[in-house]
Amino acid sequence: MRGPAKEIRWFILKLYHSPPFKSVAPVDPGYLSHFVDPSTIQSCLEMVCNAWVNYLQKFVNETTKLFENAEFPWKGTERATVSSLAAAIIQGITGSLVVEEGRVPRIDNAGRCDLWASFPDPKHAGTRFSFYLEAKRSDRSKRPKALSVFLKSDKGVSSLFCDYGKSHRNPTNKLSAYADLPKRKHEHFVIGLLVTRLRAVEKDYPDIEAALHEVFENRQAITLRNRSGGEGQKRKRNLGRLPTVAVVVLPSDGRSGFLATFSVLGSTKGLLAK
Repeated sequence: MRGPAKEIRWFILKLYHSPPFKSVAPVDPGYLSHFVDPSTIQSCLEMVCNAWVNYLQKFVNETTKLFENAEFPWKGTERATVSSLAAAIIQGITGSLVVEEGRVPRIDNAGRCDLWASFPDPKHAGTRFSFYLEAKRSDRSKRPKALSVFLKSDKGVSSLFCDYGKSHRNPTNKLSAYADLPKRKHEHFVIGLLVTRLRAVEKDYPDIEAALHEVFENRQAITLRNRSGGEGQKRKRNLGRLPTVAVVVLPSDGRSGFLATFSVLGSTKGLLAK
């Protein structure tokens, strides 16, 4: 005889997510954005953030049903995190194209790119928003009060610049290393994605937002390395000139959240400010 039927209960974990943070460029006319039309750049990156959040909520819901425990892709490897972002863009943005870990030649060398994506620009009919993305992630969770210190450290924003510098003799060069590739010429941006795991709850968001304003709208000491490697050099850089969009995702457990910041580091010539 069969025993009593097992009761199955689904626990849907609600993810708190912030409205996308958008950095503000300096008002000093001598230090405006390095790129043309930063508001359009940020609007397109906001679409990416919203698509990612919607996908992650569905992912958490479905893994809870499958495993009776929610799974969080951002707690895994860098590759798992980027894969969830790629899936989100494909599912959430109509007309999008995405390739992960594509082998792409650069100006003087070859390598793999974590993600290339392209989708229609909703503000400009007939044009597309395209980008190459390189991702970095923190190994340990940060508390909101310690977030600003981490972002300013060598493992924070500096890690994006060091990765970007691998493709350039001059690591401050804003011209994309993919700008003049044979048979692959198209207008695009180069974006650094920094994923920082957080131990935080919804009420902590004002502290997180304050750290974002402090770091991404002011001058910071950034460690720079070019593609030859060697000792890094500290240089002051006004991060307000690099359009940044960020989103915070916080499960209700208070220890499994993350912050994702998307910063534009380079572009093709036509998208650079004159």
